[in-house]
Amino acid sequence: MVAGLAGFAVANSSKHRITPVTRSTAGATLLGRVIMADKKQLIDAKFVTVPPDGTPNAISNKRILVNSKKLGAFPLEGSYYAIMTNGCATLADHQKDAGLPGCRDNGLQIRGARDVTILRLHVKVPKGANCLSFRFRFLSQEFPDFVGQQFNDAFIAELDHSTWDASNGSQIVAPRDFARDVNGHVVQINKTGLDRMSALNSQGTTYGGGTRILRASTPVNPGRHFVYLSIFDQGDRQYDSAAFVDNLTMSKRSPCKSGLS
Repeated sequence: MVAGLAGFAVANSSKHRITPVTRSTAGATLLGRVIMADKKQLIDAKFVTVPPDGTPNAISNKRILVNSKKLGAFPLEGSYYAIMTNGCATLADHQKDAGLPGCRDNGLQIRGARDVTILRLHVKVPKGANCLSFRFRFLSQEFPDFVGQQFNDAFIAELDHSTWDASNGSQIVAPRDFARDVNGHVVQINKTGLDRMSALNSQGTTYGGGTRILRASTPVNPGRHFVYLSIFDQGDRQYDSAAFVDNLTMSKRSPCKSGLS
């Protein structure tokens, strides 16, 4: 049994491994509870959409080594962190395949994108809190060869409503995304790959490049809210990307600015 995740059994949890979650509400809830710093603040979770094949999403207690250092110190909170991908999360630590094509999830085209996972977390923001944030690292097999091309994987975080659209070529429109950089760009290969990703940040994984650990934040009012986390392929299915996600908190911060830090 995963510590702090009562009701969800994980085989051989004493070992360091990547364990895929099911496509059911139970799988989404397990993923959500791993992401939350305070699991009592999670009301429920569901996949709005998830690819039908492969192992796109997983939890992990495995700390992947990067140049003899633990990759981003994940997990940042508790014993586990979430791995969301548009491929196979179970391949995230396959160093020998770094930068090579991933696996097919056979996801239908949704909003112009392929192999889409949208995880919806229903959370309760406590009284006195004004800021919701979480930590993540974005990694991709599309780096560096496909930066600036029509292939444009992305990771998006939205509050209360999910409205992103990727149907206009390699452009991504996401007005509600709060995981944007200082230039207003969505976390994506064609923008983030230009100056925020490096091969060093992905060594020890199957991905060609990755970001440093980033914090996405957004102002929020006390009460019930939905957090939508999306990852998808744009333009192809072959080369995959991932987001390692952990430590979603709701606290009082001054100031609380929307975006990445």
